[in-house]
Amino acid sequence: MKSLILITVFLSSSLARASWEEDFQLLKDFAVSYEASGTICEEIARLDMQEEYPSPQYSVINGIAYGDEERVIGELDVVIFDNNLQAVIKIAEVKCWKDPKAGIEKAHEQRARFIKAIRTGKPLRFFSTSSEEVFPQSQFQNVKEFFSIAQKGTSTFGFERELEYTLLELKNYRFEMIRCQNQGKCAHPFKRK
Repeated sequence: MKSLILITVFLSSSLARASWEEDFQLLKDFAVSYEASGTICEEIARLDMQEEYPSPQYSVINGIAYGDEERVIGELDVVIFDNNLQAVIKIAEVKCWKDPKAGIEKAHEQRARFIKAIRTGKPLRFFSTSSEEVFPQSQFQNVKEFFSIAQKGTSTFGFERELEYTLLELKNYRFEMIRCQNQGKCAHPFKRK
């Protein structure tokens, strides 16, 4: 019985490592800065959404800021475009926080800010925070679904989706990505090849 428990624990930890290895292989060629602690969560969420919403029909993009002529109003963590419709169909706010209750409150606040900005009818500018690609406002006008994503164990706080990793695992994976970039084995956002 004891050996069966040990085998089960070993297999489940091996499966988790294998999953991270797959994610790591997908992330290592993207020149993303992991200096901000939430970036690893947003990148893992993007991978999950790309599995659920595959190309060429869909595009999943992280970090789209929006604002008026005077200032940036907010940033959308994960945006899912339907390429056939030329429209955003879903937006996710990603909050991997130590205090999940505060994280879900912040996600709801950001959602409300976006909806308010869209409803004003004022011209808004939408652009990628990494590539500075600009998106037409019309693509964001009729978003019907918003949801929130956080680390494993947060659905009880109101998050609609959970990543398969705990907060501690995500912190460790962030450091792995930074170390890999510093060693030149992963794409680095500030170095050109």
